[in-house]
Amino acid sequence: MKSDFDLNLKKITAFAVGPLTSMLLGMVVVPVIAWAFRPEDVGRLALFQLALSLTLLFFTLGLDQAYIREFHESNDKYRLLKATFLPGFSLLLIAVFFAAWFSVPLSIWIFGEYDPLYGWLSLFCILSTYVSRYLSLILRMEERGLAFSLSQIIPKALQLVLLLGTILLGGPKTFSTLLVVWGIANFAVVLAYAWNTRQQWLLASGAALKVAEIRLLLKFGVPLMFSGLAYWGLTATSSLVLRSRSSFDELAIFSVVNSFASAASVFQVVFSIIWAPTVYRWVANGIEEARLDAIRRQGLAVACAIFILIGSFSWFVDYLLPEHYLNVKNLLLCAAIPPLLYVLADVTSIGVNITRRTGLTMGVTLAAFLLNMLLNLWLVPKHGAAGAVMANAIAYLIYFIGRTEAAAYVWCQFPRKKIYMFVGIGLIMALIAASGGHKFSAHYSLTMLILVPVLAWSFRVEWTEILAAAKLTKAS
Repeated sequence: MKSDFDLNLKKITAFAVGPLTSMLLGMVVVPVIAWAFRPEDVGRLALFQLALSLTLLFFTLGLDQAYIREFHESNDKYRLLKATFLPGFSLLLIAVFFAAWFSVPLSIWIFGEYDPLYGWLSLFCILSTYVSRYLSLILRMEERGLAFSLSQIIPKALQLVLLLGTILLGGPKTFSTLLVVWGIANFAVVLAYAWNTRQQWLLASGAALKVAEIRLLLKFGVPLMFSGLAYWGLTATSSLVLRSRSSFDELAIFSVVNSFASAASVFQVVFSIIWAPTVYRWVANGIEEARLDAIRRQGLAVACAIFILIGSFSWFVDYLLPEHYLNVKNLLLCAAIPPLLYVLADVTSIGVNITRRTGLTMGVTLAAFLLNMLLNLWLVPKHGAAGAVMANAIAYLIYFIGRTEAAAYVWCQFPRKKIYMFVGIGLIMALIAASGGHKFSAHYSLTMLILVPVLAWSFRVEWTEILAAAKLTKAS
């Protein structure tokens, strides 16, 4: 019998096609950029992407999360969409107007130099990113996985085509070119989302708003916004410290490492896309702790498998990148720790969101952010990109433990020793690899391959459950 809850293989496949294909295209885009563009411009692109994520986090006011949280319990989903989209978008338009007047100092502060295109293209990308965020949520909450995946593939495919076209036709290999490519890709994805959700946003545009409802949504969302900003600080600290205490070259290495670590980020993206809507539907229909425990155990098994897979094949990136990026292979394991721990934290800490105690998440994130800042200031001046990835990995461990313990405190107790043991072992291995550099690179693959049977035995129950669930889904 098919489960009344649709966390099944077909849904996961539909939502995974986009991130997986996008990741594979990204694995081509990153080497193309690394070979064709100066390391300084690769570093500037990383800062540009940080600026995009910061503005998205701030101006959504946490209402994107409120939309996800209330979707299955709302009687008027079109009004809910408008009530969560409009407040932040209005503030964003005002901010864009003022930012246009200060484009010169902002450009110099972020990118280290001024070009008129920098400001205008950045503002355009900010607006298009905000719009695409909400349109993507419609597809996500309505579980239209293939449409969502197609919209994920379009920007990466366009980036690759435009970059290759620029190189083959002898176009300028400058940061302005990268911004133009990203602007075109962002606009294309907005058009794709807008077409696939045309009925929903047209109906939402005519919905009548209720001030009281917006207040309630803000009450839920604003603490998450501050938590998100603290989380942004947690993720962005390394790039900012590299920008101020090191060089654009080291920032480029850090950026490329994280781009290749996107193999782990796919797990984060796919799971996060499905997990939040799914668990809130469970809450609406009644939730079973046994079901959540199974997801926690299976999530840990998959995360460990991805970690070993990355470690086993990290040497391969030497064949994809210029000599300037030879240390990337040694830093990959540390760079994979944050996205993997983020996914596990989403699973182990879901009780915080269920009980709406989101202030705890903000506190934990802020503590991890401050630790990350201190570690980066200590490690980056001496170790550059290696220090940055090590600081990130350690800070994310604290973030993960804090969120997990908070959920156990406010909701219910659950087994955690096995989780912490495997996470701790993985972090130690990653730190040894990053700090040892070339001295350890020859032993990476052999060590990881030896761990495969250990992983298979330690999670034999979880693998059996995953295979059984896959067979049941296929049969239904």
